Formats: sequence, C-alpha cells, structure tokens
Amino acid sequence: MNYQIVRNIIGKIMILLAMLMFLPLIVCIIYQEEFINYVAFLVPILLLLVIGVLFNLKKAENKKMMVREGFIIVGVSWLIMSLFGCIPFIISGVLTNPFDAFFEITSGFTTTGATVMGGLQTITPEEALEMSHSIMFWRSFAHWIGGMGVLVFILMIIPESDEGSAVHILRAESPGPQVGRLVTKMKASSRILYLIYIVLTLVLILLLWISPDMNLYESIIYALGTAGTGGFGIDNTCLEFYSAYSQYVISVFMIIFGINFTVYYFILVGNIKDVFKNDELKWFLCIVVTSVILVFISIYPRIENFEETFRVSLFQVVSFISTTGYTTTSYVQWPALALLVLFILMFIGSCAGSTAGGIKCSRIVILAKSTLKKIKAMINPRKVETIKMDGNTITEDTISSVNSFLSVYLIVFVLGAIIIAADPLEGITVIDCLTGSLSCISNVGPGLGKITSSTMGNFSNFTKFYLSLQMIAGRLELFPLLMLFSPKTWARKRM
Repeated sequence: MNYQIVRNIIGKIMILLAMLMFLPLIVCIIYQEEFINYVAFLVPILLLLVIGVLFNLKKAENKKMMVREGFIIVGVSWLIMSLFGCIPFIISGVLTNPFDAFFEITSGFTTTGATVMGGLQTITPEEALEMSHSIMFWRSFAHWIGGMGVLVFILMIIPESDEGSAVHILRAESPGPQVGRLVTKMKASSRILYLIYIVLTLVLILLLWISPDMNLYESIIYALGTAGTGGFGIDNTCLEFYSAYSQYVISVFMIIFGINFTVYYFILVGNIKDVFKNDELKWFLCIVVTSVILVFISIYPRIENFEETFRVSLFQVVSFISTTGYTTTSYVQWPALALLVLFILMFIGSCAGSTAGGIKCSRIVILAKSTLKKIKAMINPRKVETIKMDGNTITEDTISSVNSFLSVYLIVFVLGAIIIAADPLEGITVIDCLTGSLSCISNVGPGLGKITSSTMGNFSNFTKFYLSLQMIAGRLELFPLLMLFSPKTWARKRM
C-alpha cells in the first residue's frame, strides 16, 4: 500500500473541495445573508485547507498507484466530502441533527436527490426562496460536483498521477463496466469531459433563464440538479409549478445528461459513424421510447389531454431512467403498469459514462447478449460465438465483472430493504422497503410507495446513516466503498 500517494491526493481533493465551497460563500454575499451562514462555510473551508496542506507537506517518493490505491482514494475521498460537506447545514441551523445533515449532503454528492428537509414540500417556490439561498445552492451544487466526479477533475491538475495511475482512479469513480480514453492521454480526456459538461450546463441555464417563470437563481438551481441528474430543486414538489416550456427543456436535458459523454466527443470531432455504432445509445433510446408509450397508454384515461399526458409521461420516464428524480405530478397514484415501468427504469438507469445512476444500459446489453450466447451454446455446443458491443469484442473478464457487479448490487439492495423494514417507522410496506432501498442504491431519489424523496427524514438515525452509505456505494458502483471494510485492503504488503 502506497500510503504517501494516497495521503497526498486526498489532501489535494480536500483543498479542491475548500475552493468549491467559496461559491456558496459568494451567494451569501450576493443575498446579504445572516452572519451565521458565512461562518457555516468558512469553518469547513478553513478545516479542509489546513488538513489538505498538512497532508501534502511531505511529498510521496513513490508516485505509482495500483488498483488498490485508486479504489481507496475514491472511497475515502467521497466519505470525507460528505463529512465536511454537511458542516454548513449543522452550523447554519438548517439541519441540527448530524445524521440528517450527512444524509442530505451525501444525497447531493451522489446525485440521489432524496432529502430529509420534508418541510420544503408544503411551501411554494416563492416562499422557499426566502430561505437560505447559499444552503440551497450548496445542496444543488453538490449534484453538479458529484455528477461528473470530483476525482475526474483532480486528474487534470495533480502532477502525481501518471497515465497508468490515473486510470485506476478513473476506473474506481467512473460509472460503467469499462473505462476508455477519448484521446491518448487520460488527463486530456478528463479536460474534454469537463469542458463538455460545463458547456452543456451553461446552455441549460440560459434556456431556463429565458423561460417566463424562472429567474437566474432558479435557473441555476435546476440546471445544476439536471446536469448532475440529482433532483434537488427550490422545493420538493419540483417542477409542478413551472411552465410546459421549462418541463420540456429539462426533459430533453435529462436525456442528454443520461447519454455517455463519449458520444458528444464523437459528434464534436465529426466521427458520426461511431455514434451510430453505439449499441448502448440505441438501447437507451429504445427503452425511453417504449417506456413513454407504455406510460402514456396507462395514464391517458385519467388525464384525457394528449399534450399533457405526453409531457407528463415523457418527463417521469426520463426522470427515472436518468435517475434525476424530478417530478411534475403525483405519480404514486398512477395505474400499476405505469408504476411497474418506473420501477424497472430505476434498476436500469442510463448510459455508462454519463452523470446518471442505476445498473447502466451497457451492463443490461452485455447481460442480454451473454444470456443469448449461453442459450445458443446449449443448443449448439460446438459453435463458438463472441459478444460484441460497438463492433468490439467483449472479453470474458468484462462479462465476469458485470455478473459480479449485478450479484453484489442485488445483495446490497436486499440488505437495504431489510434495514428499512427493521426501522421503527410505522406503516412501512414491502413496496416501501424495496423502492426505498432501490432509490438509494440507484441514486434515483423518489420511491413508489409511502416513502418518497421527501420523507426520508422520518427514519431513525441508524437507517439514515446506512442509506447514506448505500447512496455512496451506488454512486461509486459498490466496490470502492466495500473495499474499505476489508482488512486486506489496508495491508502495507499485498496479500
């Protein structure tokens, strides 16, 4: 174990997080908020800067990282981000319970969107804006930070990471079964990814700002939540009060941010052939179209308005498959077919290499093709077939990793359901347990029963803490966080 390089990079991540926390501090100044809100951000900023500098006083002599170091850096960094990121909630008095504050900011960084601030659901957007602008900005900005990943950003600037070492960090934080490079150098790939991410976010802010019902602040809040596929908004009723224009714009961009960012790079360089070869993109769009049709058919008799039914169906389908979690209606009252579609979409999620959660369409494609291959082998054992995606052969190691991921995913999902079932909260049903756990591990936010994104605060502190860890595990795709609990991970010599 190369503890020195781990300590150095974690220290730099803490310094970066301190720099990012200056943005909500600027919001404090703009809206001339109470002095306690300035203190709420200055305290964690100073702590992060001091500890980050101390961690980098002694530079690592050996700058090489292997897989184990990369996974530890990612897992520990996300825990540290959540621990320090929750301090503003506690000091400002918005959330005095540390478990509530930890849950809230973890939900932000992991782009889940579940909240313990249930009171936001009973007020209008105008009343919500009278609350602390800086705290509301911080929880939404956490979506944007966690969407692309803070470690992807750090890869662009840390001198310690050579190209081989950087891959281990990117593999641990990036969603999907495989990690690829857009260009030869990994740092250059990270810059391209973040540039695309920033440009798309700015375009979304502009499109929302020109709408008749959003000011600049609201546009920024909802753009950050959409870009990170997180789901935090001005209030917990989300976009119910906003115009059809705003809902359509956010629907389109939830799809955009649910697509692998590599696709946009291919479009920028004019490599349209690779875009059309992308199997995952085809599956993703087909699933979206099919789901919208099924939901539309299911709920049309209740609404009896073609445009509104289409808009509501499109919005909720892309909100669930992109794991953003925004809502425009009380979907929990929908017919069983529509709810079943949404439940399946919570499992699937969007594309690998996007800001969305879930299992990812690429794994679903690999699983489907490997199952078909197995059936064909049983019919004709002598025939040798390979699985291909985007014209490339999928190795047995990749197939094995997908199967391992799905197995662990289901185990953690079931364990989460058991933890919720054991909670002393009264009136919990089996559906509540299943969708509540799935909402956290897939980073979706809302559930389908009585447990919605805005009722998580009713759980006990233990349940909220466990679900916070489950959200981090889901965002990091399980293994980086689970590895932290293995003694072998921390051994100085490889075992």
